[in-house]
Amino acid sequence: MRRRSDSWVNATQVLKVAEFDKPQRTRILEREVQRGLHEKVQGGYGKYQGTWVPLERAREIAVLYNVEELLKPIFDFRPSTESPPLAPKHVTAASTKPRPSRAQPRAPAAPLIKRVVKPTPPVQAPPSIDSLDEVDVEGEDDDLSDLDPLNDPSSPSVQSSSASDGERSELEIDDRRSQNSVSATLKRKREQMDNEDILGGFMLPSSEQRKVAYSDELLDYFMANEKGLPEFLVNPPSDFDVNEVIDDEGHTAFHWAASMGDLKVIELLYQAEANIFMVNKRGETPLMRAVLFTNNYDRKSFPRLVEKLRDTIFHVDNYNSTVFHHIAATTSSRNKLLAARYYFDVLLQKLGEKHSMPDIAMVLDLRDTLGDTALTIAARNGAKKCVRSLLAHNANPNIPNNEGQTADQYIVAVERQRRNGDYPPASSSSPFQPHEHHPPHIHNSRFHRHPSTQSVATVAAVNYANNSYIPQPHISEAAIAATQKVIPLMAEMLEGLATAFDKELNDKEEDHSQAQRLLDSSTHEIQTCKVTSEETLAPFGDIATMEAQIEALKAEADALAEQLREVFECGQYHDLSGLIQEEAGQLPLPQEKEALDEDNPEAWLEKFEAAKELGQLQQGRTELRDTIVKAYARSGAGERMSDYRRLIALSCSLLPEDVEKLLPEILKDLEAGGDGGIGDGLMI
Repeated sequence: MRRRSDSWVNATQVLKVAEFDKPQRTRILEREVQRGLHEKVQGGYGKYQGTWVPLERAREIAVLYNVEELLKPIFDFRPSTESPPLAPKHVTAASTKPRPSRAQPRAPAAPLIKRVVKPTPPVQAPPSIDSLDEVDVEGEDDDLSDLDPLNDPSSPSVQSSSASDGERSELEIDDRRSQNSVSATLKRKREQMDNEDILGGFMLPSSEQRKVAYSDELLDYFMANEKGLPEFLVNPPSDFDVNEVIDDEGHTAFHWAASMGDLKVIELLYQAEANIFMVNKRGETPLMRAVLFTNNYDRKSFPRLVEKLRDTIFHVDNYNSTVFHHIAATTSSRNKLLAARYYFDVLLQKLGEKHSMPDIAMVLDLRDTLGDTALTIAARNGAKKCVRSLLAHNANPNIPNNEGQTADQYIVAVERQRRNGDYPPASSSSPFQPHEHHPPHIHNSRFHRHPSTQSVATVAAVNYANNSYIPQPHISEAAIAATQKVIPLMAEMLEGLATAFDKELNDKEEDHSQAQRLLDSSTHEIQTCKVTSEETLAPFGDIATMEAQIEALKAEADALAEQLREVFECGQYHDLSGLIQEEAGQLPLPQEKEALDEDNPEAWLEKFEAAKELGQLQQGRTELRDTIVKAYARSGAGERMSDYRRLIALSCSLLPEDVEKLLPEILKDLEAGGDGGIGDGLMI
């Protein structure tokens, strides 16, 4: 942290001591530190990477973020001119055993809320940071700094700078175990490189050595990303096992890619047929590892990751913990509350797309080996928004854990302590995260079960989720009796009201479903009629063409009717001419007729009447002619004629459209008396 040559201090490490996560450190370095005198060291595996500043500037940063007391031994250290004595049995060769810590870790501050110790599976404690073979994999320019696994039974606790007395809380878990795993891999890589140097580089790598080389290159990419995407991921060789474990904790490349939120690598691994159901030594799937870190929240890549890993949502690890337990466990860190809420919302939304609410509630109500549900852990940690999300998806707040405590009881106790101002940041008691104590209210006699506890707890959960009033304890017996009677009665009334709402909603949904079915049926009928109409009109073309043809046919029919009228006019002209000539022969000569007419006025009147009658007869003849023409024009097109045509076609086993052209033959056959011809069917 402090350079011996010039006493400059690594500002990145100072911010880590102040417990800032990766994004926060980056923003602080860019806005406050790197604007002044500084030196930025990048790359490599040494513990020297980061932003270095002069000692006084580092002291100012430590004072600004309340960690001066913690770093004062480093700031005030004065190197001695005397060399330290050599250790006994000094060995120059690299040792395969991890070196012990050079400094005893300071005992953590006593927590404000004690928790009951629960046994966890034995896991070998990792060495301290100083024994990681001079490797610090967490630099300011890599993404591994976000990987602080809160669910690790072996992870030592670090102190919290938020405590008023400067002491660190044991609720914040660092990532030393991950560093230990990575450092072991890096030592293995360096030993391999040393062996190749000794042999002159002429030894061909075996298949096992190639696997190690692939694993080391993947770790290099995930930690530093200096050389870019490994080529064997883009074009996988035949000896590359995409499901190979690449670190000492049983993680595959998919676990690392999911934890880092690297969608590009995830897609390549998915194309290489990586097994998304692979688990590490604790039985954790890649999705479980992804929610322990904030990378997917920072990159907003979690929805696409869940699409790839949707089938693993219902899996549980060795401690019977679901991915929701893992998310709830991270709520013990104040830096991961936003990420936890984001992960909850995305997962619940994705589940709602393909699963019913009872199925979602079932997976939310699963209990781990300690009997905790995800809601229980979130409630114990005081994550109000996460509790609200889980309650909105019907998570049951009344499921007791192995200690007999429910989420409701945790909600009441946490909220009461929050109101009193003595509630510290809580930690999760999930089996994949170490815990030493539970809050003292677990064994408080106020929470011993009695007939009204269930109702009080249920109301408390609802109130807590809606940020409403939380019941306060009472001293007088009358107040206690009133509370025990009124609250259950109110809960029962509210339950009845909720049931009525549900029934009315179901009725409305049934009405809506029926109306929807009717609408679908009508829409189907309309579509069928439309298709039938289109099929019927298809041979005739579009409407414009049909209208043009109709107009042409009408014009042709009018022309034929006019010709028929002329024919009738000519025929009647000849007939009338003959009649006129016959009548004219019987009349007197014109000279005699004029002599008679001059002397007889009645003759003039008779002549007038005859002329008038002649005009009426001519008008009648014209009307009859037009009627005959119209009758001829409509012949064969009337409804009765169509019936006759169908009758003849049915009797003669013909098509109706063939009757007219075969009519002469049918008539001839009928006149001949029907000798086995077409008209036999019409004979009676």
